[in-house]
Amino acid sequence: MSYAERSLGQELVDEALRIVVETSEQYQALMPTGAQHPPLPFFGSLEQARVITFGLNPSAGEFSAGRGWPVSMAAAALAERMENYFVAEHPSPHPWFRPWSTVLSMLGTSYSSDAAHVDLSPRATKAASQFRSEPLRSLFVSMLVTDAKIWIEALRRAPSCSLVIAAGSATNDSSGYINEFIRDRLPQTGVRLLGPWRRQRGAGQTASHRIGLPGGREIPLFFCSTGPTMNGGATLVSACRANLDVLKQFLNA
Repeated sequence: MSYAERSLGQELVDEALRIVVETSEQYQALMPTGAQHPPLPFFGSLEQARVITFGLNPSAGEFSAGRGWPVSMAAAALAERMENYFVAEHPSPHPWFRPWSTVLSMLGTSYSSDAAHVDLSPRATKAASQFRSEPLRSLFVSMLVTDAKIWIEALRRAPSCSLVIAAGSATNDSSGYINEFIRDRLPQTGVRLLGPWRRQRGAGQTASHRIGLPGGREIPLFFCSTGPTMNGGATLVSACRANLDVLKQFLNA
């Protein structure tokens, strides 16, 4: 199959594999002991996605026993599994996606039809809470910067995406939230985060942004400071419900 004939998913998997292979030794200290998991650059069909949910990185629990991950997987097979992640009979999607699925249902969308998910990094690391002290924190941030080109390309080329919903933290320093990380850490990539943001106290802070991508494309980005793992996702769902009119306006613009 020629490069031109490959799907977006296959191209992203190839790029993620290249980057991970080239830098795996550099970031080995962040990975679960003894684990060699493949990168997961997206979940669901980017080709059909009207909404893309956006998080930090895949859970190492994705690769737990019983979820059917082989020791090794060819790039084409990995791309096919990720494209069919939410519609395959087995295994079921990781429970981490349940709050996001609730948010999507409020918008009349779903992962099984017209939504997908991407992360700041496709690598399933140890829990990010373990990287609060130096030098692991700086190493984790370096990995997120290295991997940024993967999700940027995913958003840039997702043909039908009209809304990105991001939630949670990226780091544990002054640029900790995902929107702050994109704004402050990635100027060299050509990505711009547009729209006001002022950090306040309390969970479930929200902001309406636009993310400017290389090549000139801009996509509305709605941000919630609390991710889907906190309180079983209740804060995220509540924050999105309170801003449902805004989300629907972005989606249907």
